[in-house]
Amino acid sequence: MNKIQSVHEANNRISKINQSLILLTKIDKQQFKESEEVNISMLINKHLNNYEELISAKLITIKKNIAGNVNINMNETLAEILISNLITNAIKHNIDNGSIEINLTNKSLAISNTGLPLHGDPSELFERFKKDKVSSESLGLGLSIVKKICERYRYSINYIYSDPLHITTITF
Repeated sequence: MNKIQSVHEANNRISKINQSLILLTKIDKQQFKESEEVNISMLINKHLNNYEELISAKLITIKKNIAGNVNINMNETLAEILISNLITNAIKHNIDNGSIEINLTNKSLAISNTGLPLHGDPSELFERFKKDKVSSESLGLGLSIVKKICERYRYSINYIYSDPLHITTITF
């Protein structure tokens, strides 16, 4: 039974890698052409509600400074992926009893989370298959996807670590 479970987990991991690489290719080939006004304020709140159980399980405190009705022009699917990846990253790489702070204005989105210091080069976090810990369950593709989406819309993305906070900022 353990071997079957191990094969199943490996298969799921390979499937997730494949889906992420296909998504990166589609973004590169600009296959997400339709753009519309997307309410980022609502997307952030929706995803925070979706991940409420994970947030509660790690006893993470959420602080939100979200301007109402911040709309940006982009593909809705890519907006969903962008916000989902940033929030899941802040949860996954947080500490128990940690915190997440989300600041959204008409010009930028900043998500900070508590966490342990990085072991590697922060500039490599946006590269494919780069992650801080080799043993981490992360695929090392989430921030690469976020960066590709930002490049597609000419948004700037920045990451800094200011003990104990990891801060990712996107400027629209």
